[in-house]
Amino acid sequence: MKRREWNEEQIEQLLQKLPPVKDTRSAEDIYQNIKDKQQLKKNSRRWIAPALATVAALLLFVFISPSLFHNATSYEESAMDSAATENSVKLESDMSEAKLTQEKTFDIQDLKNKEPETFVTKASEEDEIITVGFTDGNAQNILPISLEANQKQEKLEQLEEINPELFMEELGPISYELRNTEFIDEGDPEEITIEYKGEPSLASSATDTLYQNALIETFRWLDFKRVKLYTNNHAGIDFGHSGSKKDLEVKQENKKAYFLYQFDEHTSKLLVPSPEPYDSIETAIEAMKQGMAERHLQPTIMKGIETIKTKENGDQLEVEFHQDIEFQDSEPYIIMLESILLSAKEFGYRTVQFKGMNIDQVGVMDVTKPIEVPFSPNPID
Repeated sequence: MKRREWNEEQIEQLLQKLPPVKDTRSAEDIYQNIKDKQQLKKNSRRWIAPALATVAALLLFVFISPSLFHNATSYEESAMDSAATENSVKLESDMSEAKLTQEKTFDIQDLKNKEPETFVTKASEEDEIITVGFTDGNAQNILPISLEANQKQEKLEQLEEINPELFMEELGPISYELRNTEFIDEGDPEEITIEYKGEPSLASSATDTLYQNALIETFRWLDFKRVKLYTNNHAGIDFGHSGSKKDLEVKQENKKAYFLYQFDEHTSKLLVPSPEPYDSIETAIEAMKQGMAERHLQPTIMKGIETIKTKENGDQLEVEFHQDIEFQDSEPYIIMLESILLSAKEFGYRTVQFKGMNIDQVGVMDVTKPIEVPFSPNPID
């Protein structure tokens, strides 16, 4: 169907025919209505803007959040790694410090517990010590060794039970010539009776001398002056080279020099008397500067100490060193002074006064005062 076309004149005529319309609202009502509509538009604008901003922010967060999460995770991991490394370093430092402190504590404790070094026993220890004459592996030297005595057993009984194999790790190869010997105490404080029960093996000069020297070296520390000799219930022992003997004289003062013996670097150092006596303490000290290489005995007087003056003052020996010697509290100086003390005892002196020393203490010795000569050499466990 065809639409009817209206022109302006026809529209105007049509509107004039409409009934009149009158607005009965007051001016205040019309103003308030208009104001309400304007406020509604403003509120609409206020809500739309934040909403749009929120949506935009959400979209932006969606795009950038993976990167932020990765960076945050990386930072957190880095922080954790850094903290772990710091804690590890601190822990290692604390452990090292604790270990060092512990080592220092142990070192201090070791120093506190460590006894001063000595190669002799004190005169006051005579009742606690039993001294045995061993023979070295080359059958050249008698080695006096001081052992702790068993207070519940007679010393002679202990001598019969000596086993040299127990001491070889510390001393090197040694033998005990008196293993096949019975010791009999007949009540005389100056005399001891021995019964040799071994095979007749004392015919050679070497065995002959070793056995006699072992008897003398062992019993002189017990203050015996004679040894009565028996062989299988018969008086006397046939020594072959020196003939048959029924007794031996034992001297406590044999005028010996003392040298240093050591089988190897892993065994103990020992102070050993010379095989032969000397005329005086001066000649003994001179010999102690040289040693006896043929017997594997080293000097006990240190190199560079050429002049040692001695002077007798009753039963005290005065030993003066040259003033320019720098003494130390160390093993070589201990060995030198204690070997002089032992040799002084061999010549009948009771005390030794050292002079010309720049130090007050060497080993267990207070060298500012007269020192009592030792009881015996070479204490071992």
